[in-house]
Amino acid sequence: MRQDREQIRKFGQKQIISSIKKELPSFIELFAYNISKTDMSVYSLLQKNNRKKQNSWLTLRIADHPLWLKNAQQLSIDVGSPADLIRLPEMLQRILSRSENTKDWFQMSKSQLAILYLLDKCQQNGFVWAIRLPEEIFEAFKKQPLDLRTDFMKTELFLTDRNNVNSFLQLFNNSHFQAQLAILYGRNLLFSQFSRHRLLKLLPTNQWIQPMLQKEKASSDWQPQIIYDYGKDFYQNLQKALQNEEEI
Repeated sequence: MRQDREQIRKFGQKQIISSIKKELPSFIELFAYNISKTDMSVYSLLQKNNRKKQNSWLTLRIADHPLWLKNAQQLSIDVGSPADLIRLPEMLQRILSRSENTKDWFQMSKSQLAILYLLDKCQQNGFVWAIRLPEEIFEAFKKQPLDLRTDFMKTELFLTDRNNVNSFLQLFNNSHFQAQLAILYGRNLLFSQFSRHRLLKLLPTNQWIQPMLQKEKASSDWQPQIIYDYGKDFYQNLQKALQNEEEI
């Protein structure tokens, strides 16, 4: 039975990706995608250039269940079951025809690109960011919505060991940085993983981040931007938290 479900999941995801490639307008590119290993969800990063030659991005989520994040910057299509995939091309045509000027399209600021470099550097050293969820949201396990503008901002923010939260858990208080993490999470540039102590780890979506940084021609000299945006104390505390690792 488990093997049958796995085959259905893989077949459904393959059909979703094929439909996206077929139905995308010529001026929109399927830049990157990642798939869930537990359900039929497919997250696609779409890209187009505007008249000013700036990159515009869109997160397209296609899944067999509702999105649990409120105020996420994503274009979402819910397919009730694999059988509904026959309607997906029509649904894609309809939603993409309305999406050209939608607020779901976004551009990456220099500040946000600097955070992507920071996230990548932390990850290289074995660390990720995490928030401590309210007990009712944690226990509901995605059955109760998490509002990125309110619930997310009320949580405690930590830097923690990616594999063992018991070995390292450093609290950081910086609402401006936390707000940017919420935005990036809502765009699927971070994905989540439930952990002990009511923690929700925010892991970089590497399949998107690395090629996006290259496409944006982002400066790898990201440290001055982080200091400018969030203060020298924030940056020094981050260095101190990782003092036993390679200095960032």
